[in-house]
Amino acid sequence: MLQLLNTPTMRREPSRLANGPIVHATELIDRYPNLSEVELARLINLFSELSALDVALMISDKNLGPNLDRFRADHQSQLMTPFRQYAVLVAIAVSGIFLIAWSVAFVQ
Repeated sequence: MLQLLNTPTMRREPSRLANGPIVHATELIDRYPNLSEVELARLINLFSELSALDVALMISDKNLGPNLDRFRADHQSQLMTPFRQYAVLVAIAVSGIFLIAWSVAFVQ
């Protein structure tokens, strides 16, 4: 955990570090799988708030990496992005393509 918190990225944002989800998630991952049901639910919720950089730093930590891998394998279905979020992105893309096609066809 100390190695993760001593990275240059974390030192630049002390207020984020003190209150951010990375600290809580790191503490919970460090103790995984020895978590209560409440702590496990909190970790699952926190995981969605972590940035890709936070997750990468946790994976690269030799102490946290194995626990994080196990946590992700055990709770993969709960950590996946819901399909409705992808559906919104697809709808926006299709709308954009339709708008461009319409403007090319009718605005000349």
